[in-house]
Amino acid sequence: MSRTRTRQRRPVILLRPVPRETPLHRVWAGTKVLSAAALSVAVSFAPSWTGLGILLSVLVVGVFVARIPRGVVPTIPWWVFAVLAVGLVLNAAGGGLTAYVRTILLGVGLLVLASLVGWTTRLSDLVDALPVLFAPLRLLRLPVDEWVTVCALALRMLPTVRAEMRVLFAARKVRGRPGIRNPAGWWHEAIDAVGAVVSVSMRKVRDLGDALSVRGPRSATRPPLRLRLGDVVTVLVVAGACTVITVWG
Repeated sequence: MSRTRTRQRRPVILLRPVPRETPLHRVWAGTKVLSAAALSVAVSFAPSWTGLGILLSVLVVGVFVARIPRGVVPTIPWWVFAVLAVGLVLNAAGGGLTAYVRTILLGVGLLVLASLVGWTTRLSDLVDALPVLFAPLRLLRLPVDEWVTVCALALRMLPTVRAEMRVLFAARKVRGRPGIRNPAGWWHEAIDAVGAVVSVSMRKVRDLGDALSVRGPRSATRPPLRLRLGDVVTVLVVAGACTVITVWG
């Protein structure tokens, strides 16, 4: 008797931390953001095999220290591998195979680096780190407080928007797909989806505005900034990696 197994696809989940108590989880969110930015800039300006190898080593150590499970990696569609294979064949025929492979590895490395920050950082910690990260911009007389407020609201609304989008897509899936036989039908479907997303977003924005109006102005009390040993180790590792990439990359 043959048994058919349906493999469930793992969706793409952004900015949802993995519940762990590891040294990398306890590192301050600003340290992780600045470290990821420094590594990204260093390896982007020197995308050599040495730089890519160092980036890969840092990512492997970070994933091992944070104990990231395999289940957080989303299921990659088959057409992504097909596009990469076509590009590989074309670049191999044109003599640009090495540059193509390094570009793909660089993109994957930067994607994993950003995902590692999201897997180990809570949204509340990231929101608390924004005023400190944007503090140098005050010297240029820029509206830092307004930017911090907008970013904080956007980050805090991500789980709600994600839940509403999941409900919306589930409703469209239950309704079924009508037969679309021409590009005009696809266009109308896209317009309907965008309209539904905008409608849900406007409703959430209105509810959030009403809640903020009822609550009124309130002084924000942020926890004091306390750097730990993990922050120092992270800064030293990233600084050493960036130095090696810049000098020998």
